[in-house]
Amino acid sequence: MIVSMWQDVAMEQSSAEAESPTVPPTVRTVNDVEVLKALADPTRLAILTALMKPGRDLPVMSVKELAAELREPQTKLYRHVRQLEAAGLIRVAGTRLVSGILEQRYQACQRDLTLDRGFLREHADETEVALQAVLDHFREGFLAAFRADRLPDDDLPAEEAYRKPVMFVSGLRVSPAKAAELRSKLIEIMDGLKDGQAEDPGGVTLNVLIGCYVQADR
Repeated sequence: MIVSMWQDVAMEQSSAEAESPTVPPTVRTVNDVEVLKALADPTRLAILTALMKPGRDLPVMSVKELAAELREPQTKLYRHVRQLEAAGLIRVAGTRLVSGILEQRYQACQRDLTLDRGFLREHADETEVALQAVLDHFREGFLAAFRADRLPDDDLPAEEAYRKPVMFVSGLRVSPAKAAELRSKLIEIMDGLKDGQAEDPGGVTLNVLIGCYVQADR
């Protein structure tokens, strides 16, 4: 899932198990505070990410399947699924009988979400909570990958070096021209990731967080 929140927020998605002939819209513009609030939780973001994976079709999953995918207790997810459904971010795409119980299966209602800067500024408090959820979601995933990364660089085959997590954090003192150049390059990378998101549905899931800002003068 891509989230480019201070330009046009995009969560790029899809998958491989469509059960409904209804084709969700490619892009949905978020202009509802309740939708923004629904995004402001790491668990709901994780559910939405699972239902918006790259691929030809958007996935259709039950709460049980989502729990297995996210390694969370099934009972923990029901409330979050209902909130996402109430906000119109996911829908019931099919039902089936499992051991005599009617099981609902869910699908995302869009492949991309966009938010413009004006909407974010108008609802600054809700935006701050949503942004914190995005950062928490990324932090948890990064730390899990960091803990799982046991091999020294010298022991990792060169063709698998992409598996090692990397991070760069710095306060750089640069000219306005250099700042503009760096920002332009980052936007180019983000646009390239969005354009190529569905190219290899059989590949690995790469989680990327890109951002920069000019520190306010004190």
